[in-house]
Amino acid sequence: MVSLVWLCSMAPLAAVLMPVLIPVIQATHDLSPVELGLLASADLAGACVATVTAPLWLHRLGARGGTLLGIATLIAANTLGALSPSVAALLATRLVAGLGTGLVLSSAIPVVARSLQPARLVSAIQVMQLLLAAGALAGSGWLLSQGGSSLVLLAVVGVSLFSLPFAFLLPSRSSASAAALPTLEQLRPGAAVLVAILVYFAAVGMLTNYGGKLGLQNGLSIGTVSSALALANLGALPGSFVAMFAGSAGRRRRFLIAVCIIQCLAIGAVLLVSGAMAFGLGFFAIQMSIAIVAPLQVALLVDRDPSGRAIEGLAAMQSVGQAAGPLLGALFITAANVDGAYGLGAACVILSLLLMSGGATMRPGRAPPAG
Repeated sequence: MVSLVWLCSMAPLAAVLMPVLIPVIQATHDLSPVELGLLASADLAGACVATVTAPLWLHRLGARGGTLLGIATLIAANTLGALSPSVAALLATRLVAGLGTGLVLSSAIPVVARSLQPARLVSAIQVMQLLLAAGALAGSGWLLSQGGSSLVLLAVVGVSLFSLPFAFLLPSRSSASAAALPTLEQLRPGAAVLVAILVYFAAVGMLTNYGGKLGLQNGLSIGTVSSALALANLGALPGSFVAMFAGSAGRRRRFLIAVCIIQCLAIGAVLLVSGAMAFGLGFFAIQMSIAIVAPLQVALLVDRDPSGRAIEGLAAMQSVGQAAGPLLGALFITAANVDGAYGLGAACVILSLLLMSGGATMRPGRAPPAG
């Protein structure tokens, strides 16, 4: 469905632009390291709330209602964010905007579930998200030079208004059940892999959200940084293709080890080597690694817990990790230097690999008895 693909690609647009917005907003409002961390995680925290609570509201609102509410929330939050006079007001609008993003993305769940070809639909959404994000990042440098972060947020509002008619093409009623969330006992067989996913996506939150700040720290202009991140974002396309070849459990483990090593080397490159080429190639490798590791984590989770209940915690672990990562990274940065966050991100990648390797080698647990 073209409408669903567009809506799911548009929803996280402001969050995708945060790496280049953060250094500009910091310069405008003179943010402290703690405020910088809060800004980097606010969108992700709001989306996390919507994602985790989806079983509680999705069956009531349905796909159309949830999407309309999400777009309205995005329009209101980004409009207020463009006009926010204070840091506290800006942080509040980013949190609400993240909630709108999560509402739109979570509302897509029942539509994807009813699709005759869900895998193809998800793939189309991923590709469109990458292409739209790359285009937005490439154009954000010019918008920032013309009107600062406010003009970028107003452009996002324009895209959201354009997207409103697409929401009316979605079904009004949802087939999502009101089933209870999985219990801790049901999640136990995949616990090691779930924790690994949480740790890995905390690293993802740090590595991606402080990219613009790192580029400026390395002496690059905001236009160069936005263009480099736009190209780097396309690294997820070959990454998704490579992940398709990791069929067996043994091959998945080898892929995970190799890719995590490549990711750590890329982190070292963006920290130690100056210049736009090293910055762009380093982030290309980081984005490619994320696109390879994420589906392999899903496969490991299924291997570890054949009952299928543990995978219900996947979205929550990813969302919580991405929201917590920038906050954790803020403890290791200063107003002018984010090297500590990238060092911590590399450590989280290694820790996640160790947890995934342990979870992958353990014998699969038995599915808990019904009832």
